[in-house]
Amino acid sequence: MVRGHVPDLRIVHKADSRLMRALGVVLRPITPDFSTAYTTVLGKTVYLPRPMAEFDRDQLARILAHELVHQLDMIEHGALFYASYLVAPMPAGRTQRAFWERRAYAVDLMLAYDEDGDRGLERLLDWLIRTFSGSAYAWMWAGQGAARRFLEPTCREIRSGELQKREPYAEIFAAWRGP
Repeated sequence: MVRGHVPDLRIVHKADSRLMRALGVVLRPITPDFSTAYTTVLGKTVYLPRPMAEFDRDQLARILAHELVHQLDMIEHGALFYASYLVAPMPAGRTQRAFWERRAYAVDLMLAYDEDGDRGLERLLDWLIRTFSGSAYAWMWAGQGAARRFLEPTCREIRSGELQKREPYAEIFAAWRGP
């Protein structure tokens, strides 16, 4: 499904990329595990923190679905996506990066809900609240309470089934569930 939108998709281990190794060094003071725990997408390339063979099929599918949302946003919004994603006040306040990440993490929340109902959704939501308000994304949202209020509308859409009807989520959800 991803290659239908990004035909020349490349999947690269971060350790095999000079750029990602350099970013890992630069980001180490803020996000020490950037190179070993986080996936990054730039254009048509998805950079994984481990070799692709070390991911199980479902985990890799989740990651690629999440990154596909970013790739579609990059295609649709071009330079605006990159500028608004990268230029952000840190650590004060809220950033546009949070908007883009909420769109991509909606995939993860949707799949968690599909697999484990409210329990799975709440477990992931709790992690996302800490992630959005912490150093992993350079404090892209001010405070855990504010991060919860920012993410909750997406959770309500998932519980009601509305998110699963909108693109790109409908296509991702259908591919996840299979024929």
